[in-house]
Amino acid sequence: MKTTNMNRTFKKLMALAAPASAALLLFATVASAHVTVLPKESATGAWETYTMKVPVEKDVNTNKVVLKMPEGVEFQQYEPIPGWTTTVDESAGTVTWEAEGDGIAAGEFQRFTFVAKNPATEGEAAWDAFQYYTDGSIVEWTGDENADTPHSITTIGAAAGETAANAHGQTVSTDDAAVSDPAEAPADESTTETAEETTEADAATTEPAADASAVSEPTEVAADAPSDAPAQTNNVLLYVTLALSIVAIGLSGAALASRKRK
Repeated sequence: MKTTNMNRTFKKLMALAAPASAALLLFATVASAHVTVLPKESATGAWETYTMKVPVEKDVNTNKVVLKMPEGVEFQQYEPIPGWTTTVDESAGTVTWEAEGDGIAAGEFQRFTFVAKNPATEGEAAWDAFQYYTDGSIVEWTGDENADTPHSITTIGAAAGETAANAHGQTVSTDDAAVSDPAEAPADESTTETAEETTEADAATTEPAADASAVSEPTEVAADAPSDAPAQTNNVLLYVTLALSIVAIGLSGAALASRKRK
């Protein structure tokens, strides 16, 4: 009886907990479905490759996304995406991606990759994004970190060794920029002298040594007589062991035959 009551109570608790768990999971999913721009950290003056991730948090499709460049950030290039038209408005400092077809469906996300030049000064780059839905609604991702629709932030700081990036997106250290052409590098006198000494030493080693011909033919090397002794010793031990084994087998057979007769 007690077991039946416990089972009923457990089922009631599970029935109440299921909707609460589903609601909590849905809230967590919606709360984390923000428009984000990565990386979160970059270097001053670098030509950084950024990626904006746009998830859909509604039951309708997203068909357009507008991203505004942060102050001091210069838009350079974008990666074309099949099915999307990209428009750059330099005067407004915005980049617009508009779907030619259905766009991003519910439960899906799309990545938009572009290259931008970071400002020369350290600070935070706030990415304001505007997400358009097919039902006419617009979600403005322009709030601070405590807002329901926060904008993504990239921290711009000086990298180790005061590194910067060139127009090809390659990171270059300012410490290595002093010597870019090997022909322009000053000659090191000590290195030159060392090279000359090494050349002379190599020339000397090319001359055949007078004593080198003493042992040039294998036939002239004296045979090592004691080297055959271990092999002979091993053969003798093998024969002795074999003989003792035969004698032992014979004695065992004789003893067994004697017992049977008795």
